[in-house]
Amino acid sequence: MPARSLEKLQEMFGLLRDRLWEVDDVFWHRGEFERCIAVLRLIAAMDPHDTEAYSNGAWLMQNQLRDDEAEAFLVEGLKNNPDVYDIYWELGYFYYMHERFAESIQNLETAVQFEVPAFVWHLLAHAHEHAGDIGTALSIWLRQEADEPDSPVPGIQIERILSGGPAPRAPAMARSAREERLREKGAR
Repeated sequence: MPARSLEKLQEMFGLLRDRLWEVDDVFWHRGEFERCIAVLRLIAAMDPHDTEAYSNGAWLMQNQLRDDEAEAFLVEGLKNNPDVYDIYWELGYFYYMHERFAESIQNLETAVQFEVPAFVWHLLAHAHEHAGDIGTALSIWLRQEADEPDSPVPGIQIERILSGGPAPRAPAMARSAREERLREKGAR
């Protein structure tokens, strides 16, 4: 294919992808989440490097109680994007919220090999704490306290750990919420 033709084709796909994001937004605001998922799958198929399509799609799937499908979509996204932190973070968060802490740690530790926002380190510390590795969690928080001098978060977490406070309850709360939604869905 001539270079100019390839450029034109890539330009057309780019315009189509941008239009699909607009369509996704319309479906989102209408509450048509299954259609959003379909559009996001199409965007990911057209541009497998669009990590936002994978993360948004997986989030919607989880909210539709389709966790296995969400995980598979994120794994697909990781296969297509192993050289950026985004999907490692998304999988790490997914596993954390599903109380699969070893898998969470594995993905988050890979994510932090890249330049990442502080919240990725924060979740890694929480995952280590939930996995029973308090020493590593504390070490991460101490590092973050030095790296984030304007943030109170690391200091609060260090104080909580040193005073014997409980780990964050978010994963257990998410499990309870999923179980409640499944019960409600079954009752319908």
